[in-house]
Amino acid sequence: MLNYNSIRTLFLILSVMFSHILLAQNETAFWFFGENAGLNFNSGFPSAVPNSQIFTTEGCSTISNKQGQLLFYSDGITVWNRNHQVMLNGTGLNGDDSSTQSAIIIPQPGSNSIYYIFTVDARAGEFGLQYSIIDITLDGGLGGVTNTKNVSLITPTTEKITAVESADGESIWVIGHSWGNNEFLAYLVSDTGLNTTPVISSIGSIHGGNTNSSIGYLKASPDREKVACAKSHGNEVQLFDFNAATGELTNPVTIANYATNTVGPYGCEFSPDSRLLYISEIIDYNNVQETSKIHQYNITLPTPSQIINSDIIIAEEDGQLGAIQQALDGKLYIAKFGQSSICVINEPNEIGTTSNYESETIFLGGETSRLGLPPFIQSYFFATNVFNNTCFGDSTEFSIDTSTTIDSITWNFGDPASGANNTSNNLSPTHVFSAPGTYNITISIVVEGENQLVLRTLTISSQPPTMDLDNLITCQSDDNATTDLTSVIPNTILNDASFILSFYQSELDATNRINGITSPSFYTTPTTNQEIYVRLENVGGTDCYSISHFEIILNTPPDIEPVEDVFFCEDINTNNSNVIIDVGSLPLPHNNYAFLWLESNETTPQITVNETGTYTVRITEISTITTDNPEGCYADRVVNVSSSSIATIDNISTTVNSAIIYTSGLGDYEYTLDDENGIYQDSNIFENLEPGIHIVYVNDKNSCGVVQQSFSIIDFPVYFTPNGDLVNDYWQVKGVSSEFQSNSKIYIFDRYGKLITQIKASSRGWDGTLNGSPLPNSDYWFSVTLEDGRVFMNHFTLKR
Repeated sequence: MLNYNSIRTLFLILSVMFSHILLAQNETAFWFFGENAGLNFNSGFPSAVPNSQIFTTEGCSTISNKQGQLLFYSDGITVWNRNHQVMLNGTGLNGDDSSTQSAIIIPQPGSNSIYYIFTVDARAGEFGLQYSIIDITLDGGLGGVTNTKNVSLITPTTEKITAVESADGESIWVIGHSWGNNEFLAYLVSDTGLNTTPVISSIGSIHGGNTNSSIGYLKASPDREKVACAKSHGNEVQLFDFNAATGELTNPVTIANYATNTVGPYGCEFSPDSRLLYISEIIDYNNVQETSKIHQYNITLPTPSQIINSDIIIAEEDGQLGAIQQALDGKLYIAKFGQSSICVINEPNEIGTTSNYESETIFLGGETSRLGLPPFIQSYFFATNVFNNTCFGDSTEFSIDTSTTIDSITWNFGDPASGANNTSNNLSPTHVFSAPGTYNITISIVVEGENQLVLRTLTISSQPPTMDLDNLITCQSDDNATTDLTSVIPNTILNDASFILSFYQSELDATNRINGITSPSFYTTPTTNQEIYVRLENVGGTDCYSISHFEIILNTPPDIEPVEDVFFCEDINTNNSNVIIDVGSLPLPHNNYAFLWLESNETTPQITVNETGTYTVRITEISTITTDNPEGCYADRVVNVSSSSIATIDNISTTVNSAIIYTSGLGDYEYTLDDENGIYQDSNIFENLEPGIHIVYVNDKNSCGVVQQSFSIIDFPVYFTPNGDLVNDYWQVKGVSSEFQSNSKIYIFDRYGKLITQIKASSRGWDGTLNGSPLPNSDYWFSVTLEDGRVFMNHFTLKR
């Protein structure tokens, strides 16, 4: 498998193979877009251009000559010449300024004067895809639209169009997409003109339904091997293989990891080396707040799922980020709606955040960006980077065409301090720069007697230092705790904006810049000791780096009882109460640990508290306190202190066979009858009780004590047998005694109502005699008036 450096080397080899692409880039030198915005890239960086006449929401197109001199530009409706005047016959084209890619300009191969301008209507409109021909020799060299104007190719279509060179290196494929089907249309422009019979590839999703789904950019890759199609409001991007010899698209990969019910994916662009795909996504929150993301995908991965899962969000911000377009300086520029500056990706060949996205950094001279940027023949941008090895002291390598069509070449490295070595006439020279810094490289080329100038900016960086890093001592955790990997990095490095830091789990990954740790400040603490590798590189110079390493060493925090609930027993009468709380069960001796009660700052293993609340003791194992880990490994134990009290029995309500116990107090109570050591129940209700005297025991579950109280269940025997056998020899009311209902009045009558006797509640009862003589078997009556006022009358049987 090729690693990153191997790919860079292959990339430089390919730059030799496609010389015509490199030498054609100056046609992209001028851009006109948005509200009167213009940029000039001829100096190797974008500078604002005044006098632009364009005013377009989206679509636009610009073309310059091989020397980078402006020729004309258009919004798909009007064409302006290099003097910013409406071109001869340059009005009334059937594009639309609200069409994503309303126009693209294609020079006819082999001609210095003929240009095709392809226009696309908005939202599957009636005009579809049309073309017009411009002859730059008309109107005294300012150009004019010929009578070949608004010639229809197909209708309706989506708002998409792109162009890329064919396999012969001369002809140009112009690619669009029909509406209501899944047909891509590839038209070939050659030295004989436009072939109006397209190559049709019926592949991928159908573009139809809501015409908003016609919105979104279409782009070919600079190496001519891929085509990407953003389908807005359909919330998907499709990536295809492209055959530059036949014009056919194959092997779709659908990427649909975007928000729904939003604008969704809009702009798309490839990196200069064609390895990465960038997508802008506009997220509309109910037409109230709009945010945008820039996605990056690694399209060199072998499977669709790997490509989709390689998604890295390199930017997320408020507002609408629209078109993404490569420039001849090798950077990608991004339109931002309604702003006076546009955004830039400085290192678009780099994976992840090292691609170096900057928001609103390219000032438009007081004019305003909308959503669109001008598209170009995409293969113009292949092999933008023509140098390698950019560390100070390295022999920097430069590469360009070896074709015999180059008459001569002169490299000026912008390094006068290097003396005679500052220039070279070699096709692939090397140069050792005299000092770190930014250099303006000028390449003067003569091709078939025609002079061309290529400008590049190159940063030579000092070799980043290899850091001597201390190990990171931390504490093992089972709760997804995080560790800040940046804490071991010296502040002089962390605060130096000229460096980029990245963290990896292997040295190989650090070397190849793959599988990086995405959140080093919140790295999940590992469960075992782990080696971490740190790549330190210069901003803008990713082949100039150092790799350092350190080890995460884990200590184990104390094994504690994390939570305990404790109660103190309040004296209801005095409110005096306290409880001793402690650090729980710990391996002895206690002097192996440091204790800190966070609420009171006490440092003893136990403390006395007299208020309810939550008390936290931090228990630190002393042996883990080091210079690298000054807090040591600790665990927090929480003691919840609540108040409780012994119960107060307020009342006992009884019936003939049940009792309800009413209590008050601060505790949590449970109940049992007649045996303090019996089985307790949470319910305060007892049923199916035998008549007689009972004792209820009420226990506080929080260990504040047991309270007891007797009560009686009143009942009356239906017979008795006074025969001297000591069983039922006496008749007495059950549930009365000297303690319960002691003043009750109990009378016994014979069947005729004659009073026989009165018995006391405290006595054994009636023995069945009258004046010492046994009475006969019979029914007898009783009348009972209890001390609490209740009255009962009934009869019973005497049996001998």
